[in-house]
Amino acid sequence: MSIILFYTSIRTRVKDQESLMAEFVKSRHRVFFLNQQINPYLPDLCKSAGVTYETVTIRPTRFTSLRIIYYWFHLIQFIRNNKVDVVYSHLEPANFIAVLVQYFVKARIVVVRHHLDLAELIGFDEDLSYRLSYRLAKDIITVSAAARRYMIEREKIKALKIHHINLGYDFSVFGTPTPEKVTQIRNKFSESIILISVGRLDSFKRPEQSIEVCSMLIEKGHKAHLFLLGSGENESTIKTRISELGLQNHVELLGYVDNVMDYLKPSDWLLHPSISESSCVVVKEAALAELPVIACKGVGDFDDYLISHGNSVLVDRDHFAEEAVKEIIYFENNKTEKVDMGRKLKEIVVSNFDIRTVVSQYNQFHS
Repeated sequence: MSIILFYTSIRTRVKDQESLMAEFVKSRHRVFFLNQQINPYLPDLCKSAGVTYETVTIRPTRFTSLRIIYYWFHLIQFIRNNKVDVVYSHLEPANFIAVLVQYFVKARIVVVRHHLDLAELIGFDEDLSYRLSYRLAKDIITVSAAARRYMIEREKIKALKIHHINLGYDFSVFGTPTPEKVTQIRNKFSESIILISVGRLDSFKRPEQSIEVCSMLIEKGHKAHLFLLGSGENESTIKTRISELGLQNHVELLGYVDNVMDYLKPSDWLLHPSISESSCVVVKEAALAELPVIACKGVGDFDDYLISHGNSVLVDRDHFAEEAVKEIIYFENNKTEKVDMGRKLKEIVVSNFDIRTVVSQYNQFHS
């Protein structure tokens, strides 16, 4: 038995970590979860899984150096007081603290990297804290093979310390669709092609491409309706674009919803034009709903398990809208193939990302 700590900075649900920590408890490990942020979801979820949850409380300060020192000291004390054997650190604010702590504790510090190239795209890849996190880390987990290759080839991180382990899920954490809600949506848009796009409204997730798909389908004489789930800095720009295209009655901005399965299950297509992923969660959610996906070639781990016209549709990122429209129209006339794609997508996702398949790969860190 090991004493394991999840250390992170997250305000939302983290279904992969929820699944993993519950699996560790089942294997008789003692598990703690320490969060730098106040989180409305995780305390109850941890309690029900038998995990001890705590939040790092710190007085507000405008001095970054004081915050770093406080987090550093607090994590050292937490690890020592609870005799922690292994720390799994997630997200950049936590990762930097974790690598600074590793020289002062006996616990094995494992840094988990969830993004692929986002640091370069946003422009914080030259930040000292970011560069030190991966230079100093002794063990790194990437959630996709593509992220591992990127770190080795572009960031020149030593290959031997980087371990690729797929995200793992207890798929029950995704919930189930509400039958009444699904029926309501399908009845309301029974004559339309129902599209859904889920993710942050920013320049890398590119929700405007989904709007263009909806507009082009309507221009070609098809009825279409798009659900946009998510929020972000481009929301006002997106609302303006919807108005310019006259799509106020065809595109709904729903923000964050508690049960995304209620909207995935009645939809005809998940549109995912994102150009920055490591291992995308919403594609796994769509798979559980047996919902066909249109995504970009060469992004994240899509090429590892998505087979175009086999279990999904992969298109060129620079021509997403045009190619997506052609594919949707084709499958409107070949609906049996589309249904079969959704079924095969579920099979491959469950095969590759079930927590029971993934969890044994963590044994290498538990001495």
